[in-house]
Amino acid sequence: MAGQGQTTVQVQTQQQLLSPQQVMTAKLTELPLEGLKDRINKELEDNQWLEKRDGSGASAAPEPPADSSTSTGAEDSYDDNDDIPRANNGTIDFYQREQGNRAESFYDILAAQIGEYDLNAHEREVLRYLIGSLGEDGLLHESTQQIANELDIYQDVPTTASEVEHLLTDVIQQMEPAGVGARDLQECLLLQVRRNTQSQWREQILVILTRYWDDFSHTRWNRIQANMKLSEQELENIKHSIRRLTPRPGGSVGSKPDDVSSTITPDFFVTIDDDGHIHLSLNEGDLPELKISDDAEITLNMPTVTKSDKEALRYIRGQVSNAQLFLTALAQRRDSMLRTMKAIIRLQRPYFRTGDETLLKPMKLEDVANLTQLDISTISRVTASKYVETPEGTQPLRWFFSAGATQHGEEVSIRNMHAALRQLVDNEDKRRPLSDEKLAQLLTEQGFDVARRTVAKYRTQLGIPESRLR
Repeated sequence: MAGQGQTTVQVQTQQQLLSPQQVMTAKLTELPLEGLKDRINKELEDNQWLEKRDGSGASAAPEPPADSSTSTGAEDSYDDNDDIPRANNGTIDFYQREQGNRAESFYDILAAQIGEYDLNAHEREVLRYLIGSLGEDGLLHESTQQIANELDIYQDVPTTASEVEHLLTDVIQQMEPAGVGARDLQECLLLQVRRNTQSQWREQILVILTRYWDDFSHTRWNRIQANMKLSEQELENIKHSIRRLTPRPGGSVGSKPDDVSSTITPDFFVTIDDDGHIHLSLNEGDLPELKISDDAEITLNMPTVTKSDKEALRYIRGQVSNAQLFLTALAQRRDSMLRTMKAIIRLQRPYFRTGDETLLKPMKLEDVANLTQLDISTISRVTASKYVETPEGTQPLRWFFSAGATQHGEEVSIRNMHAALRQLVDNEDKRRPLSDEKLAQLLTEQGFDVARRTVAKYRTQLGIPESRLR
């Protein structure tokens, strides 16, 4: 037919590029205290124009303050009339609620690849949570059943362990960088080797990582060499290839997953004084106070004569600029940390004042984002891998987030129903354990809107056997 053919359509799109400052701030915000300490030490090593202030960094981790009179600027007192500081358009917070304005963190790099897969809205929601559950090393340290339970309980997104397993192996483990989403070191290395089809030693390495994994993990290379009949040169070539693999595809400088420690370093301290006032302090441990070197201004004002002088001056200016960028990002991280924790306290004030877990209210990341007017991605970064020490013990920040349930027509935390369910089971006649149907009936009498199937699900999540096994 006449008139048919190809036409070129020009589409104009607007894209907001992120500044180095925004990227740096996002990366530092993700780090817990120990990871931040490592990052600061690395920056001090790499940049000679960044240095510690005299006498800083020598003190031990601060104790929770007793009252506001001891405040050093990292502490805040609360009463019922306190306002949560909100984000503004100044230099403190760069995150605005625009879809494209997200720093390229490890989470964002993976999330950006979701669009490459044919997934429905539910699968994308599960996948985003799964990505957020990866450790700083890029590995998954929770079971797929745990992830499914968390999604169901805290995010009100019903799913199954098999669906999580499918999205983990068929989507996340196919993403870049290779090795991400592995459950252990062996799987991490295997994912990388299988992806590299051009490697000359690929097949031999696969045999080592599967058949001779125990020997490999204990560096018994002599046994591997003898069993595989490898020459000295072949063995060295294989070792060299394996050394190019990474055990931490996440590339984070945070705490290592194989570190065995019975203690958790809290990022916040929350205390209650005798008058019932809540006090918050940010744990900055023995982090040093940083500054730009006093020699920087003198050096930058020195006259330049030769081309070499100008090149050196240009390099120094870049290093000083990077140091200032780092200092500003640290200040912004601190601001976002305190603002987020203040909002959590405000939303969960009854719990912090009493320690009663049943007084926790349903809360999602969006609730904290709305209260602080910070972007939800910032809230996600602040609450990931961070802990708060309270009079009731140390809890991860994500513990305070939960889905809602209905009791007497009012929305309450799902933990209220969990507590009521466990109490019913604890108090039942062990000679005649309560069936799920009876438990549902009793919970309904307590004002909960719950079906038998839901009771069975929550009972399983709480690790309570069915009646015939109790």
